[in-house]
Amino acid sequence: MVKVRRSEYIRISRTTVKKLFDQNCFGKGSAYLHVLKSGISKEDLDKVEAVLEALVKQKICCKKKKKQSNASELVRTRSQLTGWKYYLNMDRYDKIKEIIKEKGSNSIIPILLML
Repeated sequence: MVKVRRSEYIRISRTTVKKLFDQNCFGKGSAYLHVLKSGISKEDLDKVEAVLEALVKQKICCKKKKKQSNASELVRTRSQLTGWKYYLNMDRYDKIKEIIKEKGSNSIIPILLML
């Protein structure tokens, strides 16, 4: 597991939650890990999965397993990918809005980590 500093965690979690929110990923709509990694700096790519797991533990995000399709292994289209898909938890909508709106050093995320 990769060691993630507090400042990196805040930055990466804010970015991923914003991406999921902008793509309307609330249950039915969800995004693969490689989509969430796009646009993140190369130094932080390996930390995205650890941050997403922490967001899942806090129940801000949820994940579901994409079932494998019946297509052959040689031909894969975008809709036939397999793996984990992430989406936002509507029960924590108030926390999601706080994460998206917050700016600067007054972040709610470290407080959530302590709970």
